[in-house]
Amino acid sequence: MDIGKAFSFVFDDEQWLTSILIAGLLALIPLVGQILIIGYMLETARRLAAGNPRPLPQWDNFGEKFNLGLVGLGIAIVYAVPVIVIALLFACVPLFAAGAGDAAAGIAALLVLCLMPLIMIVALATQPLLIAGTVRYLQTNSFSEALNFSAVITMVRGDLGGWVVLWLLQILCGLVASAGGIIVIGILFTLPYSQAVFGHLMGQKLIALRTQNGYNSNFAPPASPMV
Repeated sequence: MDIGKAFSFVFDDEQWLTSILIAGLLALIPLVGQILIIGYMLETARRLAAGNPRPLPQWDNFGEKFNLGLVGLGIAIVYAVPVIVIALLFACVPLFAAGAGDAAAGIAALLVLCLMPLIMIVALATQPLLIAGTVRYLQTNSFSEALNFSAVITMVRGDLGGWVVLWLLQILCGLVASAGGIIVIGILFTLPYSQAVFGHLMGQKLIALRTQNGYNSNFAPPASPMV
């Protein structure tokens, strides 16, 4: 994985500043902007995997980016279900204990202490699977294949170290994005830039999967999002 290229490729495009700033301004739109940014990231991955010499997307296809981002958001929500369920249990425990005796309150407090680390563990465990599921969607152009948990787990087990590295790089990209918040207007650059970087990294993963046995025939070129 060429990490340096992922962080520098943006500047190879003559129109990089326009692309990044438009993405940054769109990101300010509640929900719609976030969906477009997800689509921007996934389109970057697809363009790289398709061999496009200029993988940084331009903003001449808002509808396609929105549809692609909507699929990416849907995948993320499904993979977040275990964390959401545990978080709901976490929120409900104090409600059940309200008005109960000291013994019940003590049990509730113990359950809360147990659920807090469990949420973190489950979140950490599912994140590489989410990334792999998203990559599988880009690979197959099928939403249902992104949720083929057996196939996704097999992908991750086949290269656990590689997926963990990709996950750690996602965290790094998140730190880059949040760094722009120090200079408020800087987030207009750092957020879309970090998404483009991670899109490039996912594109590299797609290319790597293409060379592995069992994945070559499954790769789907860029197309409209499908289910």
